[in-house]
Amino acid sequence: MSLIKKLVFFMIVITLSACSDNSDLVETSTAETSTTETSAVENGVTVSDAYIRGLPPGQTVTAAFMTINNHQDKDCKLVGVGSSVSRSAEIHEHSHKNGKMSMRPVKSLVIPAGGSVSLVPGGYHLMMFGLENSLKEGEAHTITLSFEGCDELSIDAPVQSVLNEKAK
Repeated sequence: MSLIKKLVFFMIVITLSACSDNSDLVETSTAETSTTETSAVENGVTVSDAYIRGLPPGQTVTAAFMTINNHQDKDCKLVGVGSSVSRSAEIHEHSHKNGKMSMRPVKSLVIPAGGSVSLVPGGYHLMMFGLENSLKEGEAHTITLSFEGCDELSIDAPVQSVLNEKAK
């Protein structure tokens, strides 16, 4: 393992330890990076404020949320997602049209050069299907983001109970 990868790994572990009490998470804007960033940095792409929604035991589907920040001068297209805790995962969009709510998978999501995209409840998010086990608050699980035009990125996202989820 290269020195840079080891440093990134240790930064993630330290950051996740500091964020185990989710009450200190803060929102980020496009122009700045949160000091509580639970992220891995590879080729200018960061992920901040990531978490997996913890639901009551027995649930086999959940969602994950985060902000993907692209610090590069080229677009990155999110084209796939995988998780260590589910059999499959997809990029989804939640929308309200003509008084009806709907959720549907999307093939890709562009993270613009120098910008960010927030995956939040009621908007774009990641759906995780076929959960292997019940999720426990405070655990962290790996989510791998696959991009077209940028390198794959794996992060460890903590489980946050739906009862403790903050409105954004």
